[in-house]
Amino acid sequence: MVDLPIPPATSASQLVQYAMCPRKYAFAYIYGFEPAFRSPALILGSATHSAIAWWFTERIDGRTPTLDQADAVLAADLLAGSAGTDVRWKDATPESLETDGRRLLRLYLSQYGDLPVVAIEAPFEVDLFDDETGECFGRPLKGYFDLTLDDHRVVEIKTSARGWSESDLVRHLQVGAYCHAWNTLHGGPSQIEVHVIVKLKREPRVEVFPVSRGESASRWWLHAAGAIERAIAGGHYPPAPGPLCGACEYESACAAWVDEEPVQPARRRLPIAHVEQALAATL
Repeated sequence: MVDLPIPPATSASQLVQYAMCPRKYAFAYIYGFEPAFRSPALILGSATHSAIAWWFTERIDGRTPTLDQADAVLAADLLAGSAGTDVRWKDATPESLETDGRRLLRLYLSQYGDLPVVAIEAPFEVDLFDDETGECFGRPLKGYFDLTLDDHRVVEIKTSARGWSESDLVRHLQVGAYCHAWNTLHGGPSQIEVHVIVKLKREPRVEVFPVSRGESASRWWLHAAGAIERAIAGGHYPPAPGPLCGACEYESACAAWVDEEPVQPARRRLPIAHVEQALAATL
């Protein structure tokens, strides 16, 4: 394999991606390949996050946002997220995605739109450091807290097609990363709330999971992150073949990787001449 530099810092997303499939991690973070397509779920989750962030930014700046305005922001983000790329719509359509997005957004803002948020996407950078052994694991951990409240609690927002449970959080690498960062910055135990907006066929719901962990409770996560960091530093990017490969946006690139260096397959671009006019019409 060609020896290429790795990103200077790790992140919760990088750790999760490597744990799911090291080769997919390499395509995204080492070789910088563009995904062959995007999924409606990814577009919906990103647009919902953006609209919620817009809502609280307006409130912090002293304005009073409306749900209709939030709907317009969501529609623009959905359009931008699907422009210029292939989307595997399957049973979804742009119209159904917007309808689902509005239901999720309005549900969340009606229940939690008055949260005392003082910061949106607050950046952090901490070392992967074990206080007990003095060992430092690889690169620093960088990321962003979705919402920071006036009492230093952090709210992380997820969208999901199914409900979560407490057991889903025990070994969750992304949630563990936020707990480690919070403990490093403020001293434990962490004060994280995970808000899961569940997209159900009938009525969506918001599930809330408080996560309070001290340093000792985070040691499993820290050593798991350290093991992943050592594997990345060593250039180990094996595939993880399984039933999800058919839905992977790097499937063609993975199948073509038989030599020392992978080749980015040609990507079909969709026409986007209409996007600027349609985007303006939503605002």
